[in-house]
Amino acid sequence: MTYLTGVLSLKKLSQLALLIALFLGISSQSEAALLIEPVVGYNLGYKIDSKIGTTKDSYTGGTGASFGGRLGYQNFGLQLGVDYLKSSIDMNDNDFESNFDTSEWAGFIGYEFPLMLRVYAGYIFSGTATSKDSSNTKIDFSGGTGTKLGIGFTGLPFIDINLEYRQATFNEIDAAGVPAGIDFELNYSTIMLGLSVPFTL
Repeated sequence: MTYLTGVLSLKKLSQLALLIALFLGISSQSEAALLIEPVVGYNLGYKIDSKIGTTKDSYTGGTGASFGGRLGYQNFGLQLGVDYLKSSIDMNDNDFESNFDTSEWAGFIGYEFPLMLRVYAGYIFSGTATSKDSSNTKIDFSGGTGTKLGIGFTGLPFIDINLEYRQATFNEIDAAGVPAGIDFELNYSTIMLGLSVPFTL
């Protein structure tokens, strides 16, 4: 299973590299610029569904901050590159207390319109997560993949305001008492309100 996951991840990375190389080849014929874009955001709420063997669980709630950035190329309005985002989520309520931290790499493509608007989409090709409860019990998740969709307002000087929907699935778990190779899946979705500062060089 781990070997197969590694092969699939390598295939996804090679496809992303080919797409970026193709874009860079096209960009060399025109006016392209390097895009560097730091990002901070606040996740407005999470929906999490998990399955371990035949046991299913669901959770709605949780908020927390994210930070990361995008690195790529911009050719006129078209943008293409790699996106990194790290999030720390407080999932505490009366019945459940836990922190859920994620770290995700994605490829993205977007377009900035002249009318103060940008849209973008991304594919999360590598995601990991860690959960810790009130007794400090740690659970590690890996094999994360997913998608993101965003819309941004670009009318302010230097700063973009973005609203992003993100969802991902983790299919590997490492936790005490959980047998290796057990049927596992964790799905989450969230909406993030973010600020970014795009630079083009």
